Amino acid sequence: MAEEVSQIPLDLPHKPSFEWEDFVVSSSNEAAFATLDGWPDWPHHAVALVGPKASGKSHLSTAWAKRAGAVRVDISRELDSLPDTRPVLVEGADEADLNEAALFHLFNWTKEAGTSLLLTAKTPPNRWNVDLPDLRSRLATVHVAEIEEPDDHLLMILLVKLFSDRQLQVDLSVISYVLPRIERSFDAAKALVEELDRSALAEKRKITRALAKTCLETGARQ
Repeated sequence: MAEEVSQIPLDLPHKPSFEWEDFVVSSSNEAAFATLDGWPDWPHHAVALVGPKASGKSHLSTAWAKRAGAVRVDISRELDSLPDTRPVLVEGADEADLNEAALFHLFNWTKEAGTSLLLTAKTPPNRWNVDLPDLRSRLATVHVAEIEEPDDHLLMILLVKLFSDRQLQVDLSVISYVLPRIERSFDAAKALVEELDRSALAEKRKITRALAKTCLETGARQ
């Protein structure tokens, strides 16, 4: 009898929902959510939305940008021109290719124009590796809205949402099994769901507790 060959999973794109009402609020992100929800009555014209990878920064900032009518600006290079007086969103502002002069001019311009600037980053602005003294002093005044690692409630809802984004039907007993065994991070939840999806497709099987156990053990060994 011919040996059965596993199906090769296709790396198809999965579009998550970035709507405001779909953002899950819990104790780990409620302060950050309240800050963005309070726009335009911010304590400062510039706010930094800070949190670990896959923590929901893109979801919350995208939803805010839609609500505020904001324009996205790339500060990895010099600005050819300043945007109009709409609010501005800069994502990944603490990345290595940050153009300090561009961010400095954008910070000053948004303040002078009386509009808002939202920066997303993995670390607070006062910890960024910035050489320009005037920019360092500006960043020290930025209000920080921080997303912390998820609590059990948020992690459970996050897993449900990640499975739903991939149109996967998973029994709650699987999620209950995973919760006490997974690393308490957004990135770990995202990686596990991706691995379960790939494994289930490759082996032509449902996502079960047994498959979750295998994927968790594989991840722990890596």
